[in-house]
Order: sequence, then C-alpha cells, then structure tokens
Amino acid sequence: MSRPAAWWGASAGAVIVYASAVLFSVPPPLFFFPRLWRWGLHPLPGEPAVRWYGWLVYAAAGALVGLLIGRRTQRRPSWVLLEVITVAALVALVWHERQWFIGP
Repeated sequence: MSRPAAWWGASAGAVIVYASAVLFSVPPPLFFFPRLWRWGLHPLPGEPAVRWYGWLVYAAAGALVGLLIGRRTQRRPSWVLLEVITVAALVALVWHERQWFIGP
C-alpha cells in the first residue's frame, strides 16, 4: 500500500468523475430538492432543484473509488500527470460553461 498513491488516486478520481458528470451526464444527473429535502434522478416540475450538490456527491464517490484503487498500487503516478488531468478538466469545464463568461 502506498499512501501517496492513494491520495493521488483520490484526487484523480474526484476530478475525473466530477468533470464527466458535468460534461457528459455520466453518471446520471443527481438533483437535490431543498424544499422537499430529498434527492432524485429527474427534475420535478415546479420544484427548484440543485444539481451542483449531485456533482459534489459524485466527486466524493470518485475520490473514494480512486483512493481504494490507489491503495492497491505500489507506486503512484507522477503529480505532473495529475496536474495535466486537472488543467484539461478545468479547460473543458470553462469551455462547457463559456456562456457564463462571454454573455449572450
């Protein structure tokens, strides 16, 4: 077991799963309905939903899976690779949400 590999895996898992949930809806969208205080996979008509909380849940799940996989590896990959993955995800997310930055 390698602790640095476990932390690397947790970081990579969180970034990859968060970005895939936002960009591709894989895993399926997860919504939180604050007035009903419940979760769901589909929006409810007339009910405000917070999708970002679902993305955070998926990021935490990705971190947990990455942590478990990383614990089984003997050596961790380079931190530079994690930086490349993170910057690529950030650029993809900014491009996906570009309408927020450049306006209508």
